Amino acid sequence: MKNIKLCFVSILSLLCCGDFVAQSFAESSFYAKAKQEGRVLLYTSLASSDNEAFRHAFEKANPGVKLDIYRASGTTILQKVLTENRAGGDVVDAVMTEGTVLHALKDKKLLVKFDSPERKAFDDRFKDKEGYWTDVYPTVHSIPYNTKLVAPQDLPKHYIDLLDPKWKGKLGVNRNNFMFLAAMLDFYGQKKGEEFLQGLARQNPQVRSGGTLTATLVGAGELPIAVSVNANNVENVKEKGSPVDWVRIEDVLYGEPHPAAVMARAPHPNAARLIVEFAISREGQQLMSKLGKVPGRSDVQPVIGVDRTKLRIISPEDEAKTAYYQKMFDDLFGKVIK
Repeated sequence: MKNIKLCFVSILSLLCCGDFVAQSFAESSFYAKAKQEGRVLLYTSLASSDNEAFRHAFEKANPGVKLDIYRASGTTILQKVLTENRAGGDVVDAVMTEGTVLHALKDKKLLVKFDSPERKAFDDRFKDKEGYWTDVYPTVHSIPYNTKLVAPQDLPKHYIDLLDPKWKGKLGVNRNNFMFLAAMLDFYGQKKGEEFLQGLARQNPQVRSGGTLTATLVGAGELPIAVSVNANNVENVKEKGSPVDWVRIEDVLYGEPHPAAVMARAPHPNAARLIVEFAISREGQQLMSKLGKVPGRSDVQPVIGVDRTKLRIISPEDEAKTAYYQKMFDDLFGKVIK
C-alpha cells in the first residue's frame, strides 16, 4: 500500500511538473523568438527621466532583447509613424503614448490585436474592447495648490467651488491639458458643463502652457491654485521640496489613457508583443507605480494615492476631438501669458 501511495504521489508530481514545464515552455518559446529577433523599437511619450528605468527593467527581465526607445510627444509620434508608413519603411515595433494617437493608428489599421492574458487584470475602462491596446498608465487631472498660501479649510471640495469669488484673478489654468474641458462637459453634462466653464473663464484665470510649469508657479506662490494639471506633474514638483500638493476633491477624478499596442507591420513582431506584455505585467505596472504613475492594472496600487474607484477615463475617441477642444479653450480663456 505504501508503494502504491508513493507511486501515486510520483505520478501526481510528474503531472504537476508537466503543467509547469508546459507553461514555462510557452513563455520561453515566446521569449526565445523575441531573443532571436534581438531587439525591439518602442515609440513612447514616457518622460525622458523614466525611460532608462523602463529600459533597464525590461532588458533585465528579457536578457538578449535590446530595447531601443524613441521618445517624443504623441503628435510627433503619430506623424512619424504615418510618414514612415507612407514611405513603406515601417520601423517601429510597438507604441506607448497618448490614447488619441492609439485611436488614430487603430482607425488607420496600423495596429494588430494583442489580447494578452495580462489584460485580465485590467478593468474595461483601461483596455480596448477589441484587444488593440491596453492602458499602461492614465494621467490624472488634478487641482494643484500652494500649501503655504491656501489653508485646508479653503480648499475646494467640488469643481463648482472653483467659482467662488475668492479665487477670481488667482487661478492658473494649463492650456496643454485642454481635455479638462471634455471632463467637465462629461461631469456636468453639455449645458451645465458649458455654464461651469464660462463661469471659470469669468474668474479671469492666468493661462500657462505646461503642467510642470503651472505646478512650479503654484509652488513658487505666483499662483495659489490652478486647474487642468496632471497629478504626476504636481508630484514631481512636490518631490523637489516645493510647497505644492493637489486637492483630493469629493467629485470624481478624470484621467487620460497612455496605452501600449503592437504595430501591425512590426519588424520584430515577437519582441513587440514581449515589450507590450511587459508594460502591462505586474512587474511592469509596479515599476510604473514607483515612477509616480497611476498603473492601469487592478492588482497594483498607485503610490501617489489616487482612488481609482473615483476615476473616469476620457475615451481615446473623445480625445481625438483635439481641434474642437482647443478652439473651445481659446475662445474661453484666450492666449497664454508669456
